[in-house]
Amino acid sequence: MDKPRVAIVGAGISGLVSLKECLAEGLEAVIFDDANQIGGGWVYDPDASSGRSSIYSGCMLNSCRDATAFSDFPLDPSRYPDFFRHELFRRYIEEYAEHFALAKHIRLRTKVLECLPLGDGTWKVRVQEQGGEVEEHTYTAVIAATGHLSRPKTPGFPGKDTFEGVFLHSHYYRSPGRFEGKRVVIIGLGASTLDIACEVGPQAKELRVIARRGAWVLPRFVLGKPLEAWDNRATQLWVPSGIAQWAQKQLLHFVDGKPPKELMPDHNIMSQNAAVRGDFLEKVRSGLVKIERAGVERITPTGIVCTNGTTFEDVDVIISATGYDHYDLPFLPADVARSESTPPHLVDLYKIIQPPKYRNLFLHGWAEPIGSLPPTAEAQARYTAGVLSGRVKVPSEEKMYAEIRADQKKHAEHYIHSERHASSVHFADYIDDLLRPLGAVPTFPKMLWRVFSTGHPWRSWKVLSAVWFGMPITAAWRVCGHGADPALAEEALLRVNSSNKDLTPREKEVLPERRGKVPANV
Repeated sequence: MDKPRVAIVGAGISGLVSLKECLAEGLEAVIFDDANQIGGGWVYDPDASSGRSSIYSGCMLNSCRDATAFSDFPLDPSRYPDFFRHELFRRYIEEYAEHFALAKHIRLRTKVLECLPLGDGTWKVRVQEQGGEVEEHTYTAVIAATGHLSRPKTPGFPGKDTFEGVFLHSHYYRSPGRFEGKRVVIIGLGASTLDIACEVGPQAKELRVIARRGAWVLPRFVLGKPLEAWDNRATQLWVPSGIAQWAQKQLLHFVDGKPPKELMPDHNIMSQNAAVRGDFLEKVRSGLVKIERAGVERITPTGIVCTNGTTFEDVDVIISATGYDHYDLPFLPADVARSESTPPHLVDLYKIIQPPKYRNLFLHGWAEPIGSLPPTAEAQARYTAGVLSGRVKVPSEEKMYAEIRADQKKHAEHYIHSERHASSVHFADYIDDLLRPLGAVPTFPKMLWRVFSTGHPWRSWKVLSAVWFGMPITAAWRVCGHGADPALAEEALLRVNSSNKDLTPREKEVLPERRGKVPANV
């Protein structure tokens, strides 16, 4: 029987880990990306006019080092601080690709023009290399790993075209220098707003943020530890949501005090993807950043009129931090993620990955975890590779839709009703759901059984404690099941949840042995 052939679109985080997991399952896979290098949106492009998705010059990861690392490629604490800038993360991505010898399976400077489903379940993929001819290939499956941060979305504010100053979407922001001495207004209150406001605020003559609803703003460190160190698997899965959110709110108020009233949200702390920026509240309280709790009624030639009647005049720059078109996949059929009748705050995707009507199409990077992204991307990759290899069985189209409707009902009860949160997921719950068919979920009974069965009861007990009561890291899903690597996983878990922050001798031994190899899952 021929190996399944998989076309992966995008060489960012999701695309690279998808390639690695497909190869580990013995599949034939290739990545297509029209960029000149791997990394996706983590490749800094100072030329905002190119339109390519890019982070800004001062971008720093919101998840800490240990919560960010892939399960089979640790982040060395001697080379990476608790939180680090985009340059270091890009280096990590490149080292990951080198470590698993992925380059020979990647075609850069090659744009995917179209992916068309064929009657036999396969896909016709049309690609074009820069300066070359259009090529057509047939693949068993397509993994779209481009995410949904490509096409900026700007509401049709009345009067926008009459504004005499500079109007730009946050997608095109790179650095604060051009805003020195300017009166700046940012519309929206997401993660990019916090970063831009903190960078531009000290240089601008005045900076205001207009937001219809408040937001929970989390610090990177809480009482000297990374924010993730105060979370654990037991809390996520055992403690009722209401109690957990109350406790999180009390801890946040203890550390930072109650937010200013114009910033205090009406929704629960876990009902949105909270923004992370430790110095934002400081800048609000010190007056460098002013918050206006309102919407935009219209834009005038010289300013903005808010829905509450407040008017801002003599505005030099308006930055629209209003998100992205989450359904922009021009190379795929228009109905892959939702139908015309699907509410904008929901998606019709089985496990936020599979469109039921397109059985061999997988959308990676769409799920937005309340937690770290790389572990979620890895779980999606393992799930999809399992489906394509036949290890993971998927239900009928009818049963898929039934499960989607049940999940949508839960989603609508928990999250803010907005396109931005249409694919939000809880970290541990979601990864468990994906990896349960592979037997990789570290359930408490399973971890307790290891205490009595491994011959190393004390070590196994410490591993259990790390998995269930320590910082949630992706190594927890490599302790058991298909694709497990208990030797490396245990070392990572014990190191992260101890006072020793150096790579252990075992980790240092294991990694060099695997350079250039993709371990075959058995």
